[in-house]
Amino acid sequence: MILYIFALFLTASVLVAPLRAGCQATGATQMHVETGEELDARLTPAQRQQFDAAKKAQLAKQYAEASAGFKALLQDLPGDSLLTKWSSDAAIEMGDSAYAVGVLKPLVLANLADWQAVSMLARAAAESGDIQTRNAAMITMWTLRQHGMTPPNMMNYVLERMKVGENVMTIQCSLVPWGPYKIYYIGQASDAKGVPFLHISLESGDGDQVFFAKQHPKEAAAGVREFTLDAYRETGLNQAGQRTQTHFTYKYFMGQPPYDAVREEFINIANGKTSPISSRTGLIVPK
Repeated sequence: MILYIFALFLTASVLVAPLRAGCQATGATQMHVETGEELDARLTPAQRQQFDAAKKAQLAKQYAEASAGFKALLQDLPGDSLLTKWSSDAAIEMGDSAYAVGVLKPLVLANLADWQAVSMLARAAAESGDIQTRNAAMITMWTLRQHGMTPPNMMNYVLERMKVGENVMTIQCSLVPWGPYKIYYIGQASDAKGVPFLHISLESGDGDQVFFAKQHPKEAAAGVREFTLDAYRETGLNQAGQRTQTHFTYKYFMGQPPYDAVREEFINIANGKTSPISSRTGLIVPK
């Protein structure tokens, strides 16, 4: 685990170090993140109308139209950070993650404080298969959180969305483990209509560590935690009209597994290619 963390930090340094040197030479380093009001002040009336149309298309999930509009605006305002993020978001949603990586990477390297750009870069890199950039962006997000540079109520961010058979799974990465079970990653599988039917999570609940410490006192004393791979499938309403679910446990890990291992396990569970080692049914879904 220690070697894995070291490797991630090394990966992050590979991404960040070249630009830091360039920024020091050019004085381009900045911490300010452009606001919507600042972008609005830069736009002409015609550009503002074009921006509003592109944003409306984006919100309506008409991503190709939105992408074209944002890219046209970037021709007039090259490098604008907000326009770059809007353009990247449209590109990611329409499957052009490579474009998003190409425009987001210089934006992030020019301003490491822009958590929106960093989180979008992590997703774009994950979906385009750029593992080195993905890992570096994940470490940068974690670092921003440790320094209080992400929104206080922001618990996680979308890391990857993918097809799993006829369904779609969205995986989110936790900035800090959250909830009573201390969730590190959570995947939501939805059907073709967008209705969620399965949640998969990598957890390390504090309550589980008591039994783990009794079984593995040496590792627990060294700070190692037990992790579990769990899933929750809704099973309808009970007689009292309450939503119920079945909880499955698939695997135990000594120490936190790397994301690629978690990702593979999530995909196998969503595709029904692995079986749980235990399950409990009729559980009430927490409100």
